This record gives sequence, structure tokens and C-alpha cells, in this order.
Amino acid sequence: MTTTKADSSKKRRPTATKVCPTTEWTDFHGILLLFGLRRSTAYHLVNSEPALKGASISLKGADEIRGKRLFNVAKFRAFLESKQIGAQ
Repeated sequence: MTTTKADSSKKRRPTATKVCPTTEWTDFHGILLLFGLRRSTAYHLVNSEPALKGASISLKGADEIRGKRLFNVAKFRAFLESKQIGAQ
């Protein structure tokens, strides 16, 4: 099987996830590292909680089968803090 230049440019390689206090957007690995939330929980919260509307974006191109989903760290942090304050 021969790979053309166009085919090889579409492949994405896994990268190590690094997060810091200034991280604005991260993938689900970063959400797990920062907040301990698994991918399914993050997706569920984004789809069911009005406070997290717009807290994720997909970087999938129109001609691509798969994409990369990023989550807004500040919105997740604010949501979780609001739940913590409500529980007290």
C-alpha cells in the first residue's frame, strides 16, 4: 500500500497532554488531569448543563472522518465551583 503526500498529512499522532494554570482549552485528557472527569462525563455535562453551553468545540474539518474535541477549562472550572458553593 502506497501512501500519498495528501494521505500522510491527514494522520494525527498522539501527543502527551500537559496542562498548567494558564491552560484555556484542552482535550479530554486534560479534563481528566485537571478535574478527574472522564470523557463520557465531560460529554454528558456539556450536552446536559446549560452553564456549559459552548464549553466544547470540534476541530473536525468538513472532509475529515474524525476530529479533535477541545473543552474550555474556565467554563468547566466555573461550573464545578458553582456546584461546590451550592453544596455548602
